[in-house]
Amino acid sequence: MTTPASEASGAASGVILATSVRSTTREERFAWLTLERVFMIFSPLLLLLIWEALSRAGVLDVRIFSRPTLVAVLIWNMALDGSLWKNTAATLARLVIGMIVGVVPGLFLGLTMGLFRVPRAIINPLVSATYVLPRIALFPLVLLIIGLNETSNIVMIALGPFFIMTISAMAAVLNVDPVYLRVARSFKVSTRDMYARVVLPAAMPLIFSGLKLSLGLGLLGVISVEFLLANEGLGYMIWHSWQILSLGESMAGLLVTGLLGYLMFLALDRLERALVPWAGPEH
Repeated sequence: MTTPASEASGAASGVILATSVRSTTREERFAWLTLERVFMIFSPLLLLLIWEALSRAGVLDVRIFSRPTLVAVLIWNMALDGSLWKNTAATLARLVIGMIVGVVPGLFLGLTMGLFRVPRAIINPLVSATYVLPRIALFPLVLLIIGLNETSNIVMIALGPFFIMTISAMAAVLNVDPVYLRVARSFKVSTRDMYARVVLPAAMPLIFSGLKLSLGLGLLGVISVEFLLANEGLGYMIWHSWQILSLGESMAGLLVTGLLGYLMFLALDRLERALVPWAGPEH
């Protein structure tokens, strides 16, 4: 026969055990996140150390793969004379504008295609057919339509993020639990609220994955465009340095571009954890 005192004691023990389990889980997650941050910081440094060691040992030809220490000196000198900031600012400006022009329409088009069958049936074949075309093959057509100007550069940069976001957003909506959509429709939720309060929050984890892919393609598009039609930017700096056989400066441009992409991906990870907390810290 149980007594009130024993029941209270059992309940208290259960509460203490649950609290202990939650505390342990939080500690484990915090330890993993700390270790993850250490790996994210030191793995690039380890690569640079290996590169430096191989260059000093003569395994890598320093005429092609200049030592990281020498490249760092070049980057410092370019930062002092202002050329680094000028080229980086030009690349960032093109990337931001191209991402906005590509990601925003792609997001809304992808959400619409995932939410409604008729637009998906009409637009999906067109997206599938044009997505596989090489971007560089479209460049002459874009030049004929828009002209040889900065607008054509932005369009070429935006093409990659547009297709990736369209496909990712559509796939994200199609993976949303249909129960959410049926409940929203049964309550006669407006189309705007369906987008903003039902579909978008549920699809956010996959949308962020698409955004990361779009960022990589966007940065690749910027550098490619600056190779061809630009007189400033990191891509222009890399290509111009290669043409005059200043390979150290070209390598400096590559490292700065890689660092730029790395920092942007870190920022997106932070933003994702802030905006999509329900995805969990391990997401």
